Amino acid sequence: MMSGDRNRTICRWGALVIPMLLSVSTTAVGQDGYTGGRSDMLEDYKRRLALEAGTVAQPPGVALESVVNPDEYYVGPSDVFAVNIWVSPPLSYSLTVSPEGSLIVPSVGEVAVADISLAEAKERVVSEIRRKYRVGDVSVTLISPRPVVVMVTGSVRYPGLYTLSAMDRAHRAIEQANKPVSPEPRIGFKEALEEMSTRNVVLTHKDGTRSRVDIDKFFVTRDGRWNPFLREGDMVQVPRKDKARNFIAVYGEVNAPGRYEYVPGDSVTDLFLMAQGFTRYARTDSVLLSRLDSMATQLQTQRLDLRAIFDGEEADIPLEPGDRIVVLGVPEYRQDYHVTVLGEVQYPGTYPITRNTTHLSDLIERAGGFTDAASLSASYITRKIPSRGYAVDSVSNLRGRAGGEDWNYYTTESALLSMQHYVKVDFEGLFTKGDSLQNVVLQPEDTIHVSRWTNTVYVFGQVVQPGYVPFVPGKDVYHYIKEAGGELDAARLDDIKIIKATTKQWVPFDDTEVEEGDYIWVPKDPEREFGYYLGVIAQSAAIISVAISTVVIVTTLGK
Repeated sequence: MMSGDRNRTICRWGALVIPMLLSVSTTAVGQDGYTGGRSDMLEDYKRRLALEAGTVAQPPGVALESVVNPDEYYVGPSDVFAVNIWVSPPLSYSLTVSPEGSLIVPSVGEVAVADISLAEAKERVVSEIRRKYRVGDVSVTLISPRPVVVMVTGSVRYPGLYTLSAMDRAHRAIEQANKPVSPEPRIGFKEALEEMSTRNVVLTHKDGTRSRVDIDKFFVTRDGRWNPFLREGDMVQVPRKDKARNFIAVYGEVNAPGRYEYVPGDSVTDLFLMAQGFTRYARTDSVLLSRLDSMATQLQTQRLDLRAIFDGEEADIPLEPGDRIVVLGVPEYRQDYHVTVLGEVQYPGTYPITRNTTHLSDLIERAGGFTDAASLSASYITRKIPSRGYAVDSVSNLRGRAGGEDWNYYTTESALLSMQHYVKVDFEGLFTKGDSLQNVVLQPEDTIHVSRWTNTVYVFGQVVQPGYVPFVPGKDVYHYIKEAGGELDAARLDDIKIIKATTKQWVPFDDTEVEEGDYIWVPKDPEREFGYYLGVIAQSAAIISVAISTVVIVTTLGK
């Protein structure tokens, strides 16, 4: 659209809208007590026209949500009709409803069609044509819906006037009133829904008639009476949503559980329509309805048979604000329970299990057993356990926080636990010695790690030649240090640690035996400056001096 054409379009629609604004009162009060001021609407409309001038004219090829329902659509100025009179020769006209609301049919005359339904308008036009053309068929078809200007007020981001199509329903006006204007943050319609009512919207027509718009119910029932088509001069009033008190809720085995806005007249069946029905696991004969008593001090619960209500065998139950419904479900064990086997088995991979019945030996058998390279002593199982998360646990534990090294050690262990848990099991005891107590029951998402047999121990730290040395059953750490070339002069032999192959725990060398795959760490004596030792001597001298002074004082007082 050229700039001059766009300006002419703006002026034309301004000329239509300004008289409409002057003809309406400056304040509208709804039945629910909601008041919306209009004093700044004209300026807001001018601002929006300047920003969105290109959207004023009706765009070609309007997308429709469905076939037009002639009983719901109301005719108005600028609607375009195709009128065909099937005589010889046939007559075909493309006619536009005039600003006065009339359709002027050539050789027939003026037919008033504004503010009546499309079905009634078509009957009226056909009736007038029949008075002149008594033979042949007559067809009257709407071919282009008109643009309409509507006002949106209340709890929306941008109250004001909007140009939409007569084929748009009320929710489209609300959506337009919540679209961001650049360069503001792009907060969409979904976020705006959190604050505004979507079930108590009031739609007021220019003739004063009103209807309640219930967007939630419209989208689940597709019943047009809950979301009417817009007409020129309509005002859409959107109140705020009272999420704390004016609600009903449904939880459990429904497809859209949660809290819903309450409107008078809601029933149990209405709530389940908005919750999009039951899941396949729902027990429809065992539904719990909880309601506070008149003093809001006690919760009363009753059991409902929803299947009987939906089948008409029992009466529907009206709901009250604050009612909550829980749909119980039947236990379902046909889930994807599985474990993973890694490492030295014949067929590593993921295997299905039966919850609480599949044992470790069952899985190893399905995986084809161990390979010749499997190290049973170094094999282990890790388990995925749901938790609140490492960050949450860390903050919670600050209340009882220990200090220094204990706290550092604790946080490290907590981080490891948030990722995986080890299952206590002795593979050698089970598969070599036949200890059935080690045949643990596997849980979903367990991982079985069958380590590779290396027949080595890794020695590192303060040794001459760090690296792998052959494993010899029964030998102590000094044997492996010797095999690694012996210790260096700075080695601290009284603090040697054995790092276990399965758990990676650091264990003092005199508290455990060296096993195949373990790591031996030989630490170093700390190197300190001469000043450190002077400080130690000075502190020791001070302590001795205080002790001697105390003894002298006590002795003197005792005399």
